[in-house]
Amino acid sequence: MAETRKVQEAVHDIAGEAEAVVKTLNRRTDRQGREQIQLTKSQIRKFLAAVNALTNKVAVYRTQSSQSKLLSDALASEVKYLKVKLVYQAARNRGTVGDLADKAQIKERIDRIGTDMKKYEEFAHFMEALVAYHKFYGGRD
Repeated sequence: MAETRKVQEAVHDIAGEAEAVVKTLNRRTDRQGREQIQLTKSQIRKFLAAVNALTNKVAVYRTQSSQSKLLSDALASEVKYLKVKLVYQAARNRGTVGDLADKAQIKERIDRIGTDMKKYEEFAHFMEALVAYHKFYGGRD
């Protein structure tokens, strides 16, 4: 029971952090006078696709190595490579993806993962929460 409470608190903290970040993103007014977040889903889709693909690999690894709390060296290397993909997308879209990367401290979050499977899973949940709150608060497709 206590373990379930800890998981729920961690998810709440991740969701709260993601919501706070999205609320600070740059906005613009559309033709109808509605305020929208400048960042579009398509601007971050390649990075999100890479996170989702890696999450699937981590899930397979977890199934095969149920006792391990650490990522394999190959998976840890792929985690580090996520930073390269993020930096590329941020450079292409400085005012939007770069803004998200800075405000959400995504590069620093990737660095903190190391080989810790739980930290990776928290990172993946955080990214999912960012996308969900982006859509909820008027993010463009």
